[in-house]
Amino acid sequence: MALRLQRWALYFCLAAATFYLLAPVVWMLLLSFMTQAEALSTPPHWIPLHPTLSNYAAFVHPDSSGAQFGGAEAAALPQSMLNSVIVALWVAGLNVVLGTMAGYSFARLDFRGRNLLMVSYLVARMIPAVGIMIPLFVVLNKLGLLNHLASLVLTETSETLPFSIWLLAAYFRTIPPDLEHAARVDRCSWSRAMLKVFLPIARPALAAVAVFAFMESWGAFLYPLLFTPGDNTTLPVTVAGFATNVQIDYGLLATAGVLAVIPPFILAFLFQRWIVQGMASGAVTG
Repeated sequence: MALRLQRWALYFCLAAATFYLLAPVVWMLLLSFMTQAEALSTPPHWIPLHPTLSNYAAFVHPDSSGAQFGGAEAAALPQSMLNSVIVALWVAGLNVVLGTMAGYSFARLDFRGRNLLMVSYLVARMIPAVGIMIPLFVVLNKLGLLNHLASLVLTETSETLPFSIWLLAAYFRTIPPDLEHAARVDRCSWSRAMLKVFLPIARPALAAVAVFAFMESWGAFLYPLLFTPGDNTTLPVTVAGFATNVQIDYGLLATAGVLAVIPPFILAFLFQRWIVQGMASGAVTG
């Protein structure tokens, strides 16, 4: 009896957590099929009485949508989404390449100051973005990178790289060095042994790092707001522009949110097995 009660309590907690996590997403999805009048109706209702695709059409043909508020943001959303994809892919790629080299060095090489350097990476990850945004703005202004996607690639990479190094270093320690030695005995060069033996084994950790860096960069708001305020801004800044001081078009805002979560959702769904395996191995051995 006690075991059954514990099981039902566990099921209840899981159902409550699932509802807590999914309810805002489901509400956003349903709201994207409502008109502005229906979204503001009293009393409010969850299910659209007259579902419409006009909010989605506003992003395809913003000039013919008839939206009084959010029309400019709807027209800018495709370019903003492309900017976010470019920045996120660059950040993910740099995290994989740089994190692999640094993580391998920490996992395989014994050099002076290794532990201190690892702790410094962790401390750097703890510094809030608000505390360094003014120095970063000054540096990027001196380099002429303001309102350029390169500024976001550099800043987001610096934000995500410490975690990638820690995760990869912890995962690389779980790979037996004998595999590399066996490859060298078979007359493989170090680079060939890395490409043919070591990195294929580390695919779960590499996938976890890439997806983590992609999602962190995809959802970044502060740095794009400060460093790319013009046409080169990214998706979160454009979505935030739907909320104006005059009125909020809740249908367009919800539709923009739905379009914004689709790419990371697909990415996480495709690589979920590798993400869980890489994160779990790095957490246990780190």
